[in-house]
Amino acid sequence: MPQLNPEFFVSQLFWLVVTFSFLLVFLWRVSLPRIGSILEKREKKINDDIATAKKLQEEAESIQKIIENKLRNARTETTEMIKTTSINLQEKTAEELVKFDKNLDKKIHDSANNIEKNKSDSLNQIHDQIYEITKLIFSKITNFKVSNLDVKDAVTEVERKIH
Repeated sequence: MPQLNPEFFVSQLFWLVVTFSFLLVFLWRVSLPRIGSILEKREKKINDDIATAKKLQEEAESIQKIIENKLRNARTETTEMIKTTSINLQEKTAEELVKFDKNLDKKIHDSANNIEKNKSDSLNQIHDQIYEITKLIFSKITNFKVSNLDVKDAVTEVERKIH
């Protein structure tokens, strides 16, 4: 193997130094600065993206707080509206019940008056018929003519004894 032959060591070392020197200079002057600038750009972009993300996150949190406040206010307003509506409905119901009670009391009172009047009229009619029947019976039995006043007095006296 020629690589292991000691006579070629010097030339191999020379070309090794030249090749590594060229490679070192090429990497140091051309490749590494390009890679470094790409890494810097990448780091700058990542930092900008992180800053933008933090800013957007802060905006989102503030928007979320605003939305939560609006929801809380809407719930409070809705609760107040429900309470107000409930109270108004209760008041209207109470008013309607009072009107209904008054109307019902009036109708009951009118009905009671009508019943009393009808009862009184019926009793008067019954009394008149009793007087007439008594007068007819008495005149048929005794052939006497009896006045309405006499019959009325006699029937009233009998009613007092019964009651």
